[in-house]
Amino acid sequence: MIPHNIFSVSDFKNHKQNLIDLIFSIPKNSLYSGYDKISHQDYNLPKNMERKYVEYFKNNIFSKFAESICNSYSCKGVQMTNIWFQVYKKNDCHDIHSHPRTNLTNVFYINLPNKKLTTQIFLPQNQIFELNIEEGDIVTFPGYYAHKSPINNFDEDKIIIAFNTDLVHGDVNSY
Repeated sequence: MIPHNIFSVSDFKNHKQNLIDLIFSIPKNSLYSGYDKISHQDYNLPKNMERKYVEYFKNNIFSKFAESICNSYSCKGVQMTNIWFQVYKKNDCHDIHSHPRTNLTNVFYINLPNKKLTTQIFLPQNQIFELNIEEGDIVTFPGYYAHKSPINNFDEDKIIIAFNTDLVHGDVNSY
């Protein structure tokens, strides 16, 4: 068992299509590297590029999510340190990796054709921690855990927004 949190966006159906439209308003940007194949993503695009989905996410979803995380981890605040989207078309995948220099990794499932496509989180001895995720859920887990996105063997796109967060326990300016 790993420490994790699952936050269900209560009004997700009101946001799903808006988020998808905003994600696809960004010009196609594929990532093919090693064992990674992601048909559309914005991780490596310039950070100053306009990303309307980020503002939409921050204005409509992040504050309730952050409140839930603060309650779960007994912290005063949550700082988002990075955010990106990934669209996995048929045969796309993202190999095993971790997120260094962050407290928590978060995956928001915008479109999930099948539960077999949820993030696989690895325990010691390469055992996979099984997640019970629905579309509209955000799973949160420590960034140092190795994880991957399995091969999408379905015709429908898997679409996620991933973001890293740090927990704030004291005055932000005191660090």
